[in-house]
Amino acid sequence: MKTISLDYLRERIRNGHPRTRKAQFNTVLGLGVKGGGVLISLLLVPMTIDYLSKDTYGTWLTISSIVTMISFFDIGIGNGLRNKLSEAVSRREMILARAYVSTAYFIFGVLQLTFIVIFLLLFRYVPWQRILNTTIDNEQLQNVVLITAIAIAIKLVLDILSYVLFALQESGVVNLFNFLFNTLILIGTYLLTCFTKGDLIYLAIVTTFSPILVLLVSGFILYRKRLKAYKPTFRLANVKYAKSLLSLGYKFFVIQMAVIILFYTDNLIITQLFGPSEVATYNVSFRYFNAANTIFSILIAPYWSAFTEASVKNDTEWMKRTYINLKKMWLFFFALVIIMIIVAQPVCIMWVGDRVKVPILLNLIMGLNVVIICWNNITVTVTNGLGRINLQLFCSVFASLVNIPLAIYLGQGLDLGSSGVILSTCISLLPAALIGYIQSKKLINNNAHGIWAN
Repeated sequence: MKTISLDYLRERIRNGHPRTRKAQFNTVLGLGVKGGGVLISLLLVPMTIDYLSKDTYGTWLTISSIVTMISFFDIGIGNGLRNKLSEAVSRREMILARAYVSTAYFIFGVLQLTFIVIFLLLFRYVPWQRILNTTIDNEQLQNVVLITAIAIAIKLVLDILSYVLFALQESGVVNLFNFLFNTLILIGTYLLTCFTKGDLIYLAIVTTFSPILVLLVSGFILYRKRLKAYKPTFRLANVKYAKSLLSLGYKFFVIQMAVIILFYTDNLIITQLFGPSEVATYNVSFRYFNAANTIFSILIAPYWSAFTEASVKNDTEWMKRTYINLKKMWLFFFALVIIMIIVAQPVCIMWVGDRVKVPILLNLIMGLNVVIICWNNITVTVTNGLGRINLQLFCSVFASLVNIPLAIYLGQGLDLGSSGVILSTCISLLPAALIGYIQSKKLINNNAHGIWAN
């Protein structure tokens, strides 16, 4: 039996495929910085609950979900850019690559500016107290929603930088951004607890503008040096490139809208059916299990654009080998989630104390949800990277149509509470898990025909 030593591992990495080595480097970098980010996000939960109170914290989570949903109307430009930029770089068409980046910034900027103008005209006419099921002063709610909406819209434009890095298979740098976001938010929130008392507006400013600061500084530095070849310029922005970005972009947009309905409406449904306090309970379980989902996402993030590059170069053997390795990785995380379910109760007690009590059933179903999502992330990585997303689009639309009525039935009708809401998401995702597996296998083995090839 060969002894697995440090030298052996170094040799394996050194002799690996350059594309794989690049993905592994970004994975290791991502794990390092994202691990710290996950820890920070976990520390923020009890700190924020103590600062705001359990009910107000639930309201804040719901506001964030609603505004994020509204601001995601980007017609899929980001993901369209990710694929097209990766293709252009693989073919060494650098002028075209820079034109794609410039056009994406221009179109996305116009979209988010339009969103801000419309939001400014309408937000004061929205009954926020009723929507959020809270007694917090309506004027304060309006100000918090306004600050959050504008900040998120600005961040989404600046976040084109992340899609550029994803296309270049440098997801580790994107994870570094997220670590810096969370670090600033943690420091800001701690300072708020020292010098203010339960002010939702201050928390909104700290939470939403920290990412903007990081992205502004990072973009200024990277586009002057490391990413100079892709620096956006108004001169190269051209609507003729928009068609290329939107050829896949509009499909990604529909998928994105479906994802929003599946994952971002839970807080709103729960706050309407069971009140803001239950949102806080749900969020504790979500944050705990989402740590596993986050790590898994880091591990596979570099492979989307790597599959795009491999497809352009017809490197079928690399795709087959990598697909098998990704499935092995999922099995490891399956076992990890089972362990997390077993120890969930004592861990949550150590983490948040008696601030929030999480039911065993909620932890069990949340763990199941993470397992399904991680599996779907593998198939989505393959189909997105190869640009074959029609089936994913149909499955996403189906899941989004089923999710909300099923969540209400399971949560309220069967009296399962927030556990029923997340169980609805699990059930809605199952068809995509099966169909995605079949399609990915066919695409990797180069025997996909008809609907499986689109």
